[in-house]
Amino acid sequence: MDSADEPTAQDAYDELAEEYAARVDEKPYNADLDFPAMTSLVPNVDGKRVLDAGCGSGRYSEWLLDRGADVLAVDASEEMVHHARERVGNRAHVRRADLGEPLGFAEDNEFDVIVSALVLHYVEDWRELFAEFARIVKPDGVLLCSLQHPIDDYRRLEIENYFEVERQTDTWSSFGTPVEMPFYWRPLSEVINPILEAGFQLKTITEPQPTAEFKEKRPVRYEKVMRRPTFLCLKAFR
Repeated sequence: MDSADEPTAQDAYDELAEEYAARVDEKPYNADLDFPAMTSLVPNVDGKRVLDAGCGSGRYSEWLLDRGADVLAVDASEEMVHHARERVGNRAHVRRADLGEPLGFAEDNEFDVIVSALVLHYVEDWRELFAEFARIVKPDGVLLCSLQHPIDDYRRLEIENYFEVERQTDTWSSFGTPVEMPFYWRPLSEVINPILEAGFQLKTITEPQPTAEFKEKRPVRYEKVMRRPTFLCLKAFR
Protein backbone atom coordinates (compact mmCIF):
# COMPACT_ATOMS: atom_id res chain seq x y z
CA MET A 1 0.00 0.00 0.00
CA ASP A 2 1.30 3.45 -0.87
CA SER A 3 1.97 5.51 2.29
CA ALA A 4 -0.52 8.12 1.08
CA ASP A 5 -3.24 5.45 1.14
CA GLU A 6 -2.47 4.15 4.63
CA PRO A 7 -5.10 4.82 7.30
CA THR A 8 -4.33 7.74 9.59
CA ALA A 9 -5.12 8.55 13.19
CA GLN A 10 -7.40 11.27 11.85
CA ASP A 11 -9.41 8.63 9.96
CA ALA A 12 -9.70 6.51 13.09
CA TYR A 13 -10.83 9.38 15.28
CA ASP A 14 -13.36 10.52 12.69
CA GLU A 15 -14.81 7.01 12.76
CA LEU A 16 -15.02 6.57 16.53
CA ALA A 17 -15.71 10.21 17.44
CA GLU A 18 -19.31 9.74 18.63
CA GLU A 19 -18.51 6.92 21.04
CA TYR A 20 -15.23 8.51 22.08
CA ALA A 21 -16.91 11.78 23.05
CA ALA A 22 -19.58 9.89 25.00
CA ARG A 23 -17.19 7.66 26.95
CA VAL A 24 -13.73 9.21 27.24
CA ASP A 25 -14.42 11.25 30.39
CA GLU A 26 -14.98 8.02 32.32
CA LYS A 27 -12.33 5.82 30.69
CA PRO A 28 -9.79 4.99 33.42
CA TYR A 29 -6.69 5.49 31.29
CA ASN A 30 -7.89 8.97 30.33
CA ALA A 31 -9.84 10.09 33.37
CA ASP A 32 -7.84 8.43 36.16
CA LEU A 33 -4.30 8.28 34.81
CA ASP A 34 -3.46 10.90 32.17
CA PHE A 35 -5.87 13.68 33.17
CA PRO A 36 -4.96 14.02 36.87
CA ALA A 37 -1.24 13.85 36.08
CA MET A 38 -1.43 16.46 33.35
CA THR A 39 -3.70 18.89 35.17
CA SER A 40 -1.40 18.76 38.21
CA LEU A 41 1.33 20.28 36.01
CA VAL A 42 -0.75 23.16 34.62
CA PRO A 43 0.27 26.59 36.00
CA ASN A 44 -2.19 29.36 36.83
CA VAL A 45 -3.94 30.00 33.50
CA ASP A 46 -6.34 32.74 34.61
CA GLY A 47 -6.21 35.39 31.90
CA LYS A 48 -3.58 33.43 29.94
CA ARG A 49 -3.70 32.53 26.25
CA VAL A 50 -3.63 28.72 25.96
CA LEU A 51 -3.39 26.40 22.95
CA ASP A 52 -5.05 23.02 23.40
CA ALA A 53 -3.07 21.17 20.73
CA GLY A 54 -5.02 18.05 19.82
CA CYS A 55 -8.15 18.86 21.80
CA GLY A 56 -10.16 15.72 21.01
CA SER A 57 -13.69 16.14 22.30
CA GLY A 58 -12.73 19.13 24.43
CA ARG A 59 -12.22 17.93 28.00
CA TYR A 60 -8.97 19.81 28.58
CA SER A 61 -10.35 22.90 26.85
CA GLU A 62 -13.34 22.91 29.17
CA TRP A 63 -11.12 22.46 32.24
CA LEU A 64 -8.84 25.31 31.14
CA LEU A 65 -11.79 27.60 30.41
CA ASP A 66 -13.22 26.91 33.84
CA ARG A 67 -9.95 28.24 35.27
CA GLY A 68 -10.07 31.49 33.35
CA ALA A 69 -7.94 30.68 30.31
CA ASP A 70 -8.42 32.18 26.86
CA VAL A 71 -8.37 28.95 24.81
CA LEU A 72 -7.74 28.16 21.18
CA ALA A 73 -8.36 24.44 20.60
CA VAL A 74 -7.27 22.50 17.51
CA ASP A 75 -7.58 18.92 16.31
CA ALA A 76 -6.89 17.11 13.06
CA SER A 77 -10.21 15.27 13.19
CA GLU A 78 -13.16 17.25 11.86
CA GLU A 79 -15.51 15.07 13.92
CA MET A 80 -13.59 15.76 17.10
CA VAL A 81 -13.65 19.47 16.34
CA HIS A 82 -17.44 19.20 16.07
CA HIS A 83 -17.72 17.53 19.49
CA ALA A 84 -15.33 20.01 21.10
CA ARG A 85 -17.39 22.90 19.74
CA GLU A 86 -20.54 21.33 21.16
CA ARG A 87 -18.85 20.96 24.53
CA VAL A 88 -17.39 24.44 24.97
CA GLY A 89 -19.85 26.46 22.90
CA ASN A 90 -18.70 30.01 22.24
CA ARG A 91 -16.34 30.07 25.22
CA ALA A 92 -13.39 29.11 23.00
CA HIS A 93 -12.44 29.13 19.35
CA VAL A 94 -12.11 25.56 18.04
CA ARG A 95 -10.71 24.79 14.61
CA ARG A 96 -9.26 21.96 12.59
CA ALA A 97 -5.45 21.86 12.37
CA ASP A 98 -2.95 19.07 11.77
CA LEU A 99 0.01 19.18 14.18
CA GLY A 100 2.08 17.54 11.47
CA GLU A 101 1.87 20.79 9.49
CA PRO A 102 2.87 24.41 10.27
CA LEU A 103 0.28 26.26 12.36
CA GLY A 104 0.13 29.20 9.98
CA PHE A 105 -2.85 30.76 11.75
CA ALA A 106 -0.88 31.28 14.97
CA GLU A 107 1.23 34.39 15.55
CA ASP A 108 4.78 34.30 16.90
CA ASN A 109 4.80 34.41 20.73
CA GLU A 110 0.99 34.14 20.84
CA PHE A 111 0.50 31.63 23.66
CA ASP A 112 1.43 31.60 27.33
CA VAL A 113 0.81 27.85 27.62
CA ILE A 114 0.56 24.92 25.19
CA VAL A 115 -1.21 21.76 26.38
CA SER A 116 -1.05 18.62 24.25
CA ALA A 117 -2.47 15.49 25.87
CA LEU A 118 -1.97 12.01 24.36
CA VAL A 119 -1.58 13.40 20.84
CA LEU A 120 2.09 13.75 19.95
CA HIS A 121 2.63 10.07 19.21
CA TYR A 122 0.43 10.54 16.12
CA VAL A 123 2.97 13.00 14.64
CA GLU A 124 6.00 11.63 12.82
CA ASP A 125 8.32 14.66 12.66
CA TRP A 126 8.81 16.06 16.16
CA ARG A 127 11.62 18.46 15.26
CA GLU A 128 9.32 20.43 12.99
CA LEU A 129 6.52 20.22 15.54
CA PHE A 130 8.52 21.51 18.50
CA ALA A 131 10.15 24.20 16.38
CA GLU A 132 6.60 25.37 15.61
CA PHE A 133 5.63 25.21 19.29
CA ALA A 134 8.74 27.27 20.13
CA ARG A 135 7.71 29.86 17.55
CA ILE A 136 4.19 30.39 18.86
CA VAL A 137 4.79 30.23 22.63
CA LYS A 138 5.95 33.34 24.47
CA PRO A 139 9.39 33.64 26.06
CA ASP A 140 9.14 31.86 29.43
CA GLY A 141 5.98 30.17 28.12
CA VAL A 142 5.06 26.66 29.25
CA LEU A 143 4.71 23.48 27.20
CA LEU A 144 2.86 20.52 28.71
CA CYS A 145 2.49 17.24 26.87
CA SER A 146 1.67 13.60 27.52
CA LEU A 147 2.26 10.60 25.31
CA GLN A 148 2.38 6.84 25.32
CA HIS A 149 5.39 5.74 27.34
CA PRO A 150 8.09 4.40 24.97
CA ILE A 151 9.10 1.67 27.41
CA ASP A 152 5.55 0.33 27.63
CA ASP A 153 5.14 0.30 23.85
CA TYR A 154 8.60 -1.23 23.40
CA ARG A 155 7.64 -4.20 25.57
CA ARG A 156 4.03 -4.48 24.49
CA LEU A 157 4.70 -4.33 20.74
CA GLU A 158 7.98 -6.25 20.88
CA ILE A 159 9.82 -3.56 18.92
CA GLU A 160 12.76 -5.11 17.07
CA ASN A 161 14.93 -1.98 16.80
CA TYR A 162 14.69 0.24 19.88
CA PHE A 163 16.55 3.12 18.22
CA GLU A 164 14.34 3.58 15.15
CA VAL A 165 11.26 5.82 14.94
CA GLU A 166 8.67 3.45 13.52
CA ARG A 167 5.02 3.52 12.48
CA GLN A 168 2.93 1.10 14.53
CA THR A 169 -0.76 0.26 14.68
CA ASP A 170 -3.02 -0.59 17.59
CA THR A 171 -6.53 -2.00 17.37
CA TRP A 172 -8.92 0.01 19.54
CA SER A 173 -12.06 -1.90 20.47
CA SER A 174 -13.32 -0.07 23.56
CA PHE A 175 -15.21 2.65 21.68
CA GLY A 176 -17.64 0.47 19.74
CA THR A 177 -16.60 -0.86 16.34
CA PRO A 178 -12.88 -1.74 16.37
CA VAL A 179 -10.64 0.68 14.49
CA GLU A 180 -7.00 0.54 13.49
CA MET A 181 -5.13 3.37 15.22
CA PRO A 182 -1.70 4.16 13.72
CA PHE A 183 0.95 6.03 15.69
CA TYR A 184 4.72 6.53 15.78
CA TRP A 185 6.82 4.75 18.35
CA ARG A 186 10.13 6.42 19.19
CA PRO A 187 12.97 5.81 21.65
CA LEU A 188 13.36 8.02 24.69
CA SER A 189 16.15 10.04 23.05
CA GLU A 190 13.77 10.94 20.20
CA VAL A 191 11.21 12.07 22.77
CA ILE A 192 13.57 14.36 24.68
CA ASN A 193 16.05 15.67 22.10
CA PRO A 194 13.57 17.37 19.72
CA ILE A 195 12.20 19.33 22.70
CA LEU A 196 15.67 20.46 23.79
CA GLU A 197 16.79 21.24 20.24
CA ALA A 198 13.79 23.57 19.82
CA GLY A 199 15.03 25.64 22.75
CA PHE A 200 12.80 24.34 25.53
CA GLN A 201 14.13 23.53 28.99
CA LEU A 202 12.65 20.48 30.66
CA LYS A 203 11.28 21.19 34.12
CA THR A 204 9.36 18.06 35.10
CA ILE A 205 9.10 14.48 33.87
CA THR A 206 6.17 12.52 35.32
CA GLU A 207 5.32 8.85 34.86
CA PRO A 208 1.75 8.87 36.21
CA GLN A 209 0.32 6.15 38.39
CA PRO A 210 -3.39 5.33 38.58
CA THR A 211 -5.77 6.88 41.07
CA ALA A 212 -8.12 5.11 43.47
CA GLU A 213 -10.90 5.67 40.92
CA PHE A 214 -8.88 3.68 38.39
CA LYS A 215 -8.67 0.81 40.87
CA GLU A 216 -12.44 0.83 41.36
CA LYS A 217 -13.06 0.65 37.60
CA ARG A 218 -10.28 -1.75 36.59
CA PRO A 219 -8.86 -3.53 39.66
CA VAL A 220 -6.88 -6.16 37.73
CA ARG A 221 -5.39 -3.66 35.29
CA TYR A 222 -4.66 -1.31 38.20
CA GLU A 223 -2.11 -3.75 39.61
CA LYS A 224 -0.28 -3.85 36.27
CA VAL A 225 -0.32 -0.09 35.76
CA MET A 226 1.01 0.45 39.30
CA ARG A 227 4.12 -1.55 38.36
CA ARG A 228 4.72 -0.60 34.72
CA PRO A 229 4.73 2.86 33.08
CA THR A 230 1.91 3.62 30.65
CA PHE A 231 2.16 7.35 29.91
CA LEU A 232 4.88 9.98 30.06
CA CYS A 233 4.09 13.62 30.96
CA LEU A 234 6.56 16.44 30.28
CA LYS A 235 6.64 20.05 31.41
CA ALA A 236 9.06 22.43 29.70
CA PHE A 237 9.73 26.15 29.53
CA ARG A 238 10.85 28.08 26.51
